[in-house]
Amino acid sequence: MLRLVFDREDLQRVRLAQAPDPMWELTLSLHRVRDTAIDPRHADWQRRVRSLAIDDDQLRTCLGLLFTLVPPRGNFPDFLTPARLITELDAGCEAIAGTSRTRLERDLDSVFAAGRVPSWVRRLAEGDLEQLHATVAALRTAFGALVTPRWHTIEQDVTADRGHRMHTLVRSGVGAMLAELPGVRGWDGCVLEMPYFLPQTVHLAGRGLTLIPSASCIGKPVTFIDPELPPVLVFPIQPSIANGPPGIPGQHLITLLGKTRAECLSALHVPRNTGELAVYLSLSPSAVSRQTTALRDAGLITSTRLGGSVQHQLTQLGVGLLAGRIPGVPNESR
Repeated sequence: MLRLVFDREDLQRVRLAQAPDPMWELTLSLHRVRDTAIDPRHADWQRRVRSLAIDDDQLRTCLGLLFTLVPPRGNFPDFLTPARLITELDAGCEAIAGTSRTRLERDLDSVFAAGRVPSWVRRLAEGDLEQLHATVAALRTAFGALVTPRWHTIEQDVTADRGHRMHTLVRSGVGAMLAELPGVRGWDGCVLEMPYFLPQTVHLAGRGLTLIPSASCIGKPVTFIDPELPPVLVFPIQPSIANGPPGIPGQHLITLLGKTRAECLSALHVPRNTGELAVYLSLSPSAVSRQTTALRDAGLITSTRLGGSVQHQLTQLGVGLLAGRIPGVPNESR
């Protein structure tokens, strides 16, 4: 069981990551590609990567190196997922390349505490720069094969899940949002409990908690080995959200609203803020703002300011129109 212990200040410092973290997605993808029980959501991707590794010597070598660092079960080194929030691969690789010898030694000792340690892992733990750069190069190669082809889908699915969490936050507060996280077994306002691969208790101690939804996390959530690092909880996105309505508008919407506005309305099958809509629709934030203003003026959505962003969600009229009906007006028989 993983137990996260909150102080009074911690509830005020719960944050929800604004975008998927590429280093967490990559590291957890290394688990997914080796899963023996194939999840339907990853089956095609898993077969493609395995086939690619058979034909690509460089990729196979890089995956071999990373599979050693990230075993199928148990801990993997914290330095592979930098503590500060990462949104771009280059920033993540730069942070890993700058890892101190103390951190390398501590993390690798925690993973390889028992059993034989490959000589190159010992060199890495000693801060060997050549081996560290080889590890970063392997991460880049693996990212290109495992994550890049599905990055847009990851962004969309994580954005949809984040919109759901934000909607719960607005409607019911931070406590309800925490209680609804996938896999939560207990939440009494002070201690959040969920299944974990080993017993671990993390005292947040006023540092707050960063929640990171992940498309590559399946089953149990993940956190750092080192309890002194800034607390994070990486959790699996809801399958029902990720595989929900595809956001493709029907012809009735396109005829009535125009293609872009119809796509914007359809994308709000889950609440999203302006930036999330821009990513989802591949539009500029200003273009999205024009569309949401028109939809709001028509009574199809509402918009609520949350800190520095504006959250949009469907009204009853918008839900009905998206479904091809008008609330309160009976459908004509055909």
